[in-house]
Amino acid sequence: MNQKIYAYIAIFFSMLFWGMSFIWTKDLLIAGFTPIIIITLRVFISATLLFTVFKLAGKLDKIDKKDYKLFLMLGFFEPFLYFFGENWGLQYLDASLGSIIISTIPVFVPFLMYFFHKEALRWQIILGVFLTIIGLGIMTISPNLTFDVSGKGVALMFLAVFSACGYSVVLFKVIQKYEAITITTTQNIIGAIYYIPLFFIFEFKTFKTLTFSFETIYPIFALAILCSSIAFICYSYSAKRLSISKTTVFTNAVPIVTIIFVVLLGKESLTTSKVLGMLIVIVGVFLSQIDFKKRIIKRRYYASKSRVSAKVLPGIQGK
Repeated sequence: MNQKIYAYIAIFFSMLFWGMSFIWTKDLLIAGFTPIIIITLRVFISATLLFTVFKLAGKLDKIDKKDYKLFLMLGFFEPFLYFFGENWGLQYLDASLGSIIISTIPVFVPFLMYFFHKEALRWQIILGVFLTIIGLGIMTISPNLTFDVSGKGVALMFLAVFSACGYSVVLFKVIQKYEAITITTTQNIIGAIYYIPLFFIFEFKTFKTLTFSFETIYPIFALAILCSSIAFICYSYSAKRLSISKTTVFTNAVPIVTIIFVVLLGKESLTTSKVLGMLIVIVGVFLSQIDFKKRIIKRRYYASKSRVSAKVLPGIQGK
């Protein structure tokens, strides 16, 4: 199977798990878990699991000393700063709206990639991004045509958005040299190191008062294994085989996953504006993935080949 097909399958699972992450995080916040507790448990479990499995399997790349600063930056942007914004933001916003804001990441990433790494800005990526903005805007409109959201929650979510943009810029350099397994394991270890002191200083007393049951343990392990481990490995794998700009556009599909599941689970209702917005987002995502220039070149190539065949074949037949 073509590597690009594997890359698209991998990014599909990333979006699926990240779409569900907003629901699991919101459930834990409602159950009394604080953002620092959720994030610390999430990255610590993920880092421990990944390091144990892949170290024993001998799958982790050796990191050059000169690249440590890149990984420290990678871990700072994501998971540290990103989860700070996302988890605190979800204290003030619905899961669906939070995921919608996060899906604006591709609006900024292509421009940053062009500025820092001179990655080409194709017109269909820009058009696809603007289509998704329109779709996301429609999804935020309430039935009475008003926007009733928390400014603090929105600001925190955009902190997560810009953290993800910084992550993408650093990831561009890292994926040139290291495999997805090494990148995900290392960034989660660094994220855990960043968060563990905060956990013991500010939240350990609260942690001791929490009641653990299947309803709380399940989302913690789902976030750690599916979202912080498998999803990030899939994302890095896809980014290496596609491009950062192409891969990040798929984050626009995250709110669709979130909305579908919050509706199926009876947590939120499905409105006409959400359906229309989701359709426009899907169109934008697919549009951004099509390289029209390559398709035109291929058409011209096959057309010229057909013309040559048409000229040659009669001569062959005449002989």
